[in-house]
This record gives sequence, C-alpha cells and structure tokens, in this order.
Amino acid sequence: MRLRLIILAALCAVALLLTGCNTGNGVVTLASTKSNLRILNLIPNAGAPIDVTLDDNAFASGLGFESLALYQQINAATHTVKAIVTGSVSNLILQTVLTLGEANYTYIMYGPITAPVGQLYDDTFLDPGAGNFNLRVINSAAGIGPVDVYLTAPGADLNQVAPTVTGVAYSGLSAFGTVPIGNLQLRVTPAGSKNVIFDSPPFVYIERAAFEIVVYSRGSSTLPNVALLSIDGPGNGVVVNSLLSQFKVINASTVASPLNVVFDGVLKLSNIPFTGSTSYQQTSAAQHTLQVQATATPGANLLTVTPTFAPAMDASIIFEGPAGALTATVLSDNNLPPGPGNARVRVVNATADIPSLDVFVDFSKQISALPLNSGASSLELKADSITGTSFQFSFNVAGSAQTVLTLPAVTLIGTKTYSIYVAGPSTALSAAITQDN
Repeated sequence: MRLRLIILAALCAVALLLTGCNTGNGVVTLASTKSNLRILNLIPNAGAPIDVTLDDNAFASGLGFESLALYQQINAATHTVKAIVTGSVSNLILQTVLTLGEANYTYIMYGPITAPVGQLYDDTFLDPGAGNFNLRVINSAAGIGPVDVYLTAPGADLNQVAPTVTGVAYSGLSAFGTVPIGNLQLRVTPAGSKNVIFDSPPFVYIERAAFEIVVYSRGSSTLPNVALLSIDGPGNGVVVNSLLSQFKVINASTVASPLNVVFDGVLKLSNIPFTGSTSYQQTSAAQHTLQVQATATPGANLLTVTPTFAPAMDASIIFEGPAGALTATVLSDNNLPPGPGNARVRVVNATADIPSLDVFVDFSKQISALPLNSGASSLELKADSITGTSFQFSFNVAGSAQTVLTLPAVTLIGTKTYSIYVAGPSTALSAAITQDN
C-alpha cells in the first residue's frame, strides 16, 4: 500500500509540472491557456473611428477605417466583442467569440454601416514547404459579389491562366492553399470572369510565409480594394491600393450643344445631352486631364479640369453653367449597398442659379438648404426590391413655398443606389436620375 501511495504521489508531481489548473472544462496545458488576436476595421462609412472592447476591457481604441490593431495576447476562452463608433452610445457590433489556445486569430469588421459584420478567423496554417507560401482569400467586399483571385507573373495574360483562388462569396473565405514563391502580380475579377476589378504592382511573396488577402469595399459598387495580412509574430498587414478607379460624367450645363469629353488627349465620351449621364468609365487611380468641348465645335475647349481619382472608388463629374463660364463639380460616390429593404438616393443641386434647395419626398421635407454644386448626404427610403416603390420628389427654393420642380413618380428599387441631379435655370429646371450600383 505504501509503495502505491509513493507512485501516485510521483505521478501527481509530474502532472503538476506539465499542467495547470482545472478550469471546469478539463485540465489544460499552461501553453494552451493563451491565444493572440488582431482586429482590422474595414467599415468604410462609419463616419468616425471605432472603439473595440473585449469583455468590456479596451482592446483597440480609435481604430480608423483600413487600420489594423496587431496581435495582442488574450486568454483562450469565450469572449464578448463590442464595437462602438467613437462618440456613439449604441453598439455597432456585439458578438460572442471563442478562441482556443496556442492559436492566432484575426477579427475583421466590414460591410456598410447599415449592415455591419464582425467575423473571427483562425489563422492556423500548415508549413507549405520549401519554395512555397500559404495563401487564403477573405471576401469582405459588400456589393461586389463572388470573386476570383489571380497571382501571376507580372503582366501575364489572364485568359491563359486559371485563377489561384476561385469563387469566394461575400462573407466567405477560402482554405489555405500552397503557392510557389516569387514576384507576383495580384489581380481580382468577378467569379468566372476575366474582367479585372482590382490590380496592383507586383509583390515578393517569401518562402514558408502565410498571407491573408482580404478583399473589401471602399465605396465603389464594382471595384474592391485589398488588405494583405501576414500571419507572423506581430501580425503585420498593409493596405494594397488598387491601380483602378472609375468615374461618370453628367451634363447639367446650359451649353446649347451636347458635350464631348477628351480624356488625356483622346476623345472618350461624345454627344452627352443636357441632363445626360454616362455609365461609369474605368481608368487608373491617378490625376487625369479632361477637356470639355461642344459637339458643335469640336476642338474648341470650353473647360479643362484635372481631377485625381482615388483607388477603388467611384466619382461623378458634373458640368454646370454656360459655355462662357463652364465649371465642374467632382463628387465622391457612395455606392455601397443601402440598408436592408432600402433604396439610397443622393440629391445634387446642379442648378444654374438657385443657391440652395429644400427637398421634399412625398410632401415631407427631407433635406434643408442643399447648397449649389453639392450633393446631400444620401437618403434611405423603404422600397420594394423587385417591383420598386414610387415616390414624389419636389424641390423648393430654400426657406420658401416656391416649388421649382416636381418629379411626380420616381420608382426606386430596394438594394439599389440612385442620384438625382437637379439642373438648368430656375425658370426651366430638369433632372437627371441615375442608378449608380
């Protein structure tokens, strides 16, 4: 009996060396009681930084859009994550997550402010072996749809190669895949298409590393951006800005003739009538030169403007005024999906001579004193997503009962984003209505 007690005591001593306390879920090793967590903010229209707490303790304060809080050690346990826009009193995200020991995790906040998402990803991967690196794709790009991702030699023809990762749906992720190392160009297309919607300069992917390509929205309805996250000690990551942008042109001028647009020395858009709008034109994210000419007098520039188009963003260029004093207003477009069951409408005062407008929807004032040459913060209106819903829009000179334009039946479809451009002189107003996403 004494020998059995001695053996039992020895076994207990060894157990104490190898294990920690019993948490109620079984005995766990000391090493397995800790994990690491990082947080990435990809909510583009929150309007302010986001404060994140873990179990009501500050974890990442003032985290701006496209900002990453590096790995921090936390207990391996069930946690409550709260995300609040700085200055707000209500939770943007409230979620319970589970982290296991000896693992790294990435928590990504994404989607529009009207439908925010928080998602936890386990960063555990296997050694890809000599000459390779590991890669997975996370699709956080609201409104873009499923995507294919290509990693190729610089300049490779996508028509001649298969995607590196295929068909990753919104809120989805791929498994980790093994890819040969090299200086590789990253491009993104809609799933099943060869139409490039994200492009970037080549990047050197090193041996036995692991990366997460996070595809996300900055505001465009078709062009995503990318965050490239390393699964390394600190949890580093960088935003890889797209080489692509897009713009459209609206003719709200009082020029008698339709307009042509010469883009970087080449005729790109022609015969745009009054209140006419082009479709979005894809171009490089850079400064460009636009020259505006009357179709009736080609070669004679009425206006030269040099806008800079931001990566993975949509812009509207509105031409206003008479031939002798033509001006351009450049607006950044929010083409993220509207809130569930809603249509989004932006109203732009592009009139020739009304300093500010009051905007009524179904006889209710929704926007007060909309200044000339500006677009209002967008309205979100409940609208049927199949047949659409009809609304009456009326426009008054600000602060008066004088209605200068009425649009009696504007049909808006839920999930879609629109712009209404009020154009022309006060005596003969008209409107251009565009669907932007």
